Amino acid sequence: MKQTGSDEARPSTCLPCGNSGLPGFGFRIGLSLALAGQGMVFGLGYNNALEAGEAPAYGSVLYGFLHGALILSAVSVAVLLGGPLVRETIEAVRERRLSVEALFVLSACGAFVGSLVSTLSGSGSVYYEVVSIVLCVYAIGKQIGVVQKGRVGEAVAGFREAFDRALVRGLDGELKAVPVERLTPHCQVVIRPGDPIPVDGTIVAGSGYVRETTLTGEPAPVTRETGDRVLAGTWSIDGNFEVQPEAGGERAIDRILELLEAAPAHPSRLQESADRLMRIFVPLVSVVSAGTFAGWFLFSAQPWWEALFNAMAVLLVACPCALGLAMPAGIWAGLFHLSQRGIIGRHGSLLDSLAESTVVVFDKTGTLSHFELEVDTGHLRPGAVTEEALSAEVASLGRASHHPVSAALATLSGERLGVRDLVIHPGRGLEGRAGEAHLLAGEAGLLEEKGISLPPRLPEAAGKPVHLARNGSYAGTLFLRESLREEAGATLEALTAMGCRCRILSGDPAAGYLQIGAIPVEGGLRPEEKAARVRELRQAGEQVLFVGDGINDVPAMEAGNASLAIDLGANLATEFSDGLLVDGRVSVLPGAIRQARKLKKSLQGNLRFALAYNLLGMSLAAAGVLHPVVAALLMVGSSAVVSFRALRTAGEAF
Repeated sequence: MKQTGSDEARPSTCLPCGNSGLPGFGFRIGLSLALAGQGMVFGLGYNNALEAGEAPAYGSVLYGFLHGALILSAVSVAVLLGGPLVRETIEAVRERRLSVEALFVLSACGAFVGSLVSTLSGSGSVYYEVVSIVLCVYAIGKQIGVVQKGRVGEAVAGFREAFDRALVRGLDGELKAVPVERLTPHCQVVIRPGDPIPVDGTIVAGSGYVRETTLTGEPAPVTRETGDRVLAGTWSIDGNFEVQPEAGGERAIDRILELLEAAPAHPSRLQESADRLMRIFVPLVSVVSAGTFAGWFLFSAQPWWEALFNAMAVLLVACPCALGLAMPAGIWAGLFHLSQRGIIGRHGSLLDSLAESTVVVFDKTGTLSHFELEVDTGHLRPGAVTEEALSAEVASLGRASHHPVSAALATLSGERLGVRDLVIHPGRGLEGRAGEAHLLAGEAGLLEEKGISLPPRLPEAAGKPVHLARNGSYAGTLFLRESLREEAGATLEALTAMGCRCRILSGDPAAGYLQIGAIPVEGGLRPEEKAARVRELRQAGEQVLFVGDGINDVPAMEAGNASLAIDLGANLATEFSDGLLVDGRVSVLPGAIRQARKLKKSLQGNLRFALAYNLLGMSLAAAGVLHPVVAALLMVGSSAVVSFRALRTAGEAF
């Protein structure tokens, strides 16, 4: 259980890798794409030769070999990739619903049956490669969804693993790792420096710094000592603690993880929209195809295979490629352009969510402020030396320690002095000799304990105070506080100007800012309280975009319509969010929302175009105007046109 490093970095080391997705997918999709490519080459060659009257004679060895190879390629791809598609379709039929899988199956079956009729009759073109293409498109899309859900699940499991066991001192004095569910209030859980704290409980011995950023969002470590309460999901920095677990009840971190584990079950709004559309489109295509066959078979003098060809033409021209590309192609292109602005989207619905956002809720710490603490030196009393000399001494002392507070002290000066006799007082401060001066930096109680005479009234300012003593005399107080990102105020103003309301929520109980720009800061909120604020906004009819950085923000991310995470933040937050803000640049948000609105409006026009194109093609195919080869070409043409329009639209929007 010995751990080193920060809580934010620790879970990532527990993650398994390379085990997400469909088993053997790389080999199967690679082979299927190769077979599809060969099928396209030979199928197109045969169809062109047929039109020119130069095709192999029906019944010849070459005819049998060529058609047999094309059939074998289509069947091979169906065996390699068709299983999940067939299972999804059967499940949908059992549940009496129609989904996009049904249209993929109809298109593939239609292409195969139509081609098989041509092969057996010795007349007409063949389209076996369409079977392979349709199955490859479906399999790749399915794999992307499986991998994304797997990454979230692995991240949750990895973080849970860091807090699922506790060190307990036995009667023989030996430390034993015990699952947390077996702990009782009579156990004494031992927490060492760098260890995760796996229980909610009370400290019965020890003191030191604890990083609670995961649950509270507070950037600076806090001092915890005997009698204080600690929470699972936090980390000891330098303290040796003995903690008595609380009786019964669920840990705070468990509630957060339960929300994470339930998240993959929530379908995206983009998928829901596609399913609703397919519930209308799939039965329509099926009815039109069946009606076409019945009409031509019953009321036409043409042979039965002409009726079948016309019915197959309806299915071919209505292949889901065009309808499926109308929205997704533009969204993926938009996500590419969005990445150039500094927002990395995890899925296509992010652009749609950005376009619809009416309220943007920000976490404060680490999102609108920097992770690093800045030091206020306005209350120093250097005494016999200059402020620059004192700063150099304090900075040198800070470099000699690995505490987060020390890292902030080290920024005071670039001058390096020799440090010796370093002593760390867990949770209270540190002392040592820097150059020729003896320094003491930490809590007021530590200075008093060392016999330092403090002023009757210590300085007060925003931030965490670090009191200094030099050679036995009080030398002033430093205040460590977070610093706002330079663009924070301007970003909030820009969002407000374009019609987005802004809210700022913080877990920091002593937020250093009453407001940022014109937006007030609401501080001291627990993770579930942040989530409650977001749910209240949604219940009022708002579309909420949540922007945060820490694990404590995950419940609020789940409660919002969409979420963005700072890519330097907690591992789980970045895995769970809909997108990442590169380098924490919140300034890109106003432009991204503005352009997403423009793109969504254009893509809706694209979707209407694709629907009209398909409906017109189906009508012509049902009337017998389209030969299946023409229907296949129209399917390819519609896909190309829609893709071009979508990509052009995305490029213009961004």
